Amino acid sequence: MIDTQRALDELLNHLAGEPEVAIDCEMDSMYAYSTSLCVVQVGWPDGEALIDGLAPLDRTRLAALFADPDVLKIFHGGENDVGLLADRWGFEISHLFDTMAAAQVLGHDGVGLAAQLDRHFDVHVSKRFQKADWRVRPLPEDQAEYARLDVRYLIPLRDILLEELQALNREREASSEFARIAKASIQEKPFEPDNWARVKGCKDLPPKARGILREVYVARDQLSREADKAPYRVMHDSALLALATHAPSSEQAYNRLRGVNRKLSSAGVKLLLEAVARGKELGEIPIPRVKSGRRRPFNAGDARLTPDQEKLFEALRGWRTQRAQTRGVDVARVATSALLGAIAQASPLDHAALAAVDGMEDWRVEEYGEEILSVVKKRLDKQRDSK
Repeated sequence: MIDTQRALDELLNHLAGEPEVAIDCEMDSMYAYSTSLCVVQVGWPDGEALIDGLAPLDRTRLAALFADPDVLKIFHGGENDVGLLADRWGFEISHLFDTMAAAQVLGHDGVGLAAQLDRHFDVHVSKRFQKADWRVRPLPEDQAEYARLDVRYLIPLRDILLEELQALNREREASSEFARIAKASIQEKPFEPDNWARVKGCKDLPPKARGILREVYVARDQLSREADKAPYRVMHDSALLALATHAPSSEQAYNRLRGVNRKLSSAGVKLLLEAVARGKELGEIPIPRVKSGRRRPFNAGDARLTPDQEKLFEALRGWRTQRAQTRGVDVARVATSALLGAIAQASPLDHAALAAVDGMEDWRVEEYGEEILSVVKKRLDKQRDSK
């Protein structure tokens, strides 16, 4: 583990002149209130290194390496890593190759790293450390080896996938996806007090208990933020429901409840009891409507299409299904439903109009342009004939 400035400088001196490096990141999103980069793995043809993301290091030279357009950075499913490097450390990533994105463009059945290592190198990866705590120091050797394995094969894997992309003439498509990933940005969502309505079982509470649930939900967030712990590690949702149901007014009553955190300090328990008291004063409150947090499947109504445009949208969906099958890729690799909706709205009749639709990259126009325009023209001709 590289956790001193001298060791980091020596690593960067060693990497000087390397044309490509493999990169992966481990974080504490399952354990901490605010996600931190705990370990950054760097691999090169002769070895791997683990950089301690929690150590007080000057990362200026590391940032320069990651931003160097002459050095290829190889990630696997790197969108989250790139976003966190940008948001937490202010890093910029240039000249990126993502082996997961490449596998998706190629239409591989399994695009995860474990599947790729098994497929190309007969290497079998254990899932033992997928939910490990990466803040542990010193890092156990078997956990460290798991981290090193994440970058050990990325350079040869990239070579294999690049050859496949070239053979299928899909380099431009992959490059477009790599450029998108390199610009990834992640910003933590602000706390939403109304998300108490997401707590499983809240709808079964008596209306008078809802105000208590809201207030203890807010109080748990404060305790989590102060302790820098994920909210569930401070108190599970089931304990919040118990607080709302039984409304304890003393520390003794609190400790009699099942599932509550009995390791909380007296100050923490007091904060929760005060929240219970405030909740009682709120009385009956309605259950707010909250966003699901998941994107709904696109349908024609989302884009407010006219009836004629909806028919064109369905025709484009039928074309997309067939084209994805012949190309051997997921339908979203051909075009997302949102893009098809935008095409249906624009109803382009030539390449210039099609290229102007947001999301129609040059490679997509080149690969599918004639076919899309044919679908549009046939649908419009049919509509004219019916009138």
